[in-house]
Amino acid sequence: MKRIQRLFRTPPQALPAAMLNLLIEVDNREGRAGLDRLEREIKEALARLQAAGHPQAARLTLWLKALEAYRRTYHPRSRWTRFLRRPRAFRRAVPASAR
Repeated sequence: MKRIQRLFRTPPQALPAAMLNLLIEVDNREGRAGLDRLEREIKEALARLQAAGHPQAARLTLWLKALEAYRRTYHPRSRWTRFLRRPRAFRRAVPASAR
């Protein structure tokens, strides 16, 4: 929750450098697990704010997009990971000889 409060203390038009610095700090301290936790916290807070019609929901949406861009840039998923995360219906059948 402290992280979410920190996000709200940033100016409404947060500089990209300020957003990047916070994400780098979380990444350096906690790694991918910290980024996952931050993303989960942002999504939960965003759902609560959108349900209440709070005007700050747009700010959290920007932070979520920045986090997704950061993860895509600095922690790209391998092709194998993307394959495993796809729904089972979209996976290609693996021949028995390849197993």
